[in-house]
Order: sequence, then C-alpha cells, then structure tokens
Amino acid sequence: MQSGTIDDVPLALLFPGAGADQLEHVRRVAAAVDALRPPGDPPTWEWWPEHAVSPEPIAGVTPLVLVTAVGLYNEGLNADWLDLELDVVWVRPGVLAVIAAVSVACWCDIDHATHYLEEAVVELVPGVDLGEAMELAAGRMPRWLGCPHDPEYWRAQGLLPARPKSVGPLPGVPAEPVGSVEGAAE
Repeated sequence: MQSGTIDDVPLALLFPGAGADQLEHVRRVAAAVDALRPPGDPPTWEWWPEHAVSPEPIAGVTPLVLVTAVGLYNEGLNADWLDLELDVVWVRPGVLAVIAAVSVACWCDIDHATHYLEEAVVELVPGVDLGEAMELAAGRMPRWLGCPHDPEYWRAQGLLPARPKSVGPLPGVPAEPVGSVEGAAE
C-alpha cells in the first residue's frame, strides 16, 4: 500500500483502461471529497498498484485499489470513530465498483472492528465509467455530512450496541471531534 494526496496517486497505473478524461473526472471528484474534510483531517488517499489488474479468483478479502476516509469523529487509536469512506475495489473478477460508506467503531461482544451502516455501491458496468461511478457514489457524502457526527447516533440507526459507559478515551489521548463541515449538506 502507498499513500499521499490525490495528486500523488498514479491513476493511469491503477486504472489502465480509463481514458485521460475519465482520470481527470476522478481527480475532480476526489478534490470535491477532499473539500468535505473537516479541519484536522488531512486529504490522504491510499492505493495498491498490485491490485490494478483484477485478481482471479478473489478469495476472502476484497482487493482495494484506491481508498480514502473522511474523518468526522476520532477519539484516538483503537477508541471510537466515525468516517465516511470512498473506496474503489474489485467486487468480483473483472468488475470494479466504487463504494461510499458510513463506518463506525464496533462495540459488539465479538469485535468486528468496523461496521458499515450505509453504503452506495456503483459498479463499473457498460455505460458507467470510473469517473461517473466515483461521482455517483461520492454524491451520497454531503447528505451523510448533514447528519450528526456522533458515532452513537449512527450505531443507534444501525441497531448496533452502544459504546459501554465504562469505556473512556485511551489514557493520555483526549477525545478529539474532528469537526464538522458547515453548509456541506447544502
């Protein structure tokens, strides 16, 4: 895995079948996603050049190609969080999809690490190119930004266990709401 800003991402390497206009569309959508980030959430993207070609068969873990997370709430390492994610992944051999999702920390008895409470999945099928798929999936993010930035709100929406009252922030790590984006839902 590599990481950096969207300007660092070698889009032509990751998506060799996409034309220059599609890759520019992806960069415009990525810039719009980065503009949604609250103060304190740097525009970081991660990518896997080894997943540029569809792995076959796809076994177990979904092969990620390009991902980012907009951090709305982060209480420190291994504590509580709320993110909006945008991922480009292989969903089955030869089929890429762009997935936008709301994710929260898991407080179940069995630690699932993360729960995805809402998702928009747009597969690259005939008539839908990479740029369009990114725009359609990312288009859900402003609506989600208009909702409370409290992970407990989202866990309640998903009928998931609440964070135990006895669990506080990690010692020496104060709770740090990442912030909110004023007017993002407009």
